[in-house]
Amino acid sequence: MEMTDWHEFEEKRFARQVAAAAERLLRSEHATSLIVVAPPRTLAELRSAFHADVRCRIVGELDKDLTKHPVAEIEKHLRDAV
Repeated sequence: MEMTDWHEFEEKRFARQVAAAAERLLRSEHATSLIVVAPPRTLAELRSAFHADVRCRIVGELDKDLTKHPVAEIEKHLRDAV
C-alpha cells in the first residue's frame, strides 16, 4: 500500500478551492479578467484546476512566490505580467 503524501494532497485541494473562488468571482461579474500569481508548482496545479471559463479570462501569469515582497514590487510584477 502506498503512503499518502498529505502535503501534495493539501496543495491540490488548495488549488481546487482557489479555482472555485476564481470561477465564482468571474461569474459574479465583479471581475472580468485575472492575473494568476503563484509559485511554479502551485501555478501548475491551478492551471489544471481552472474551469475553461476561467482559463479564457486569464490575461497574465507569473510563476513567482511574492508573499514576502513589498506591495510596490508586487504591483511592478503585475504590470509586467500583462
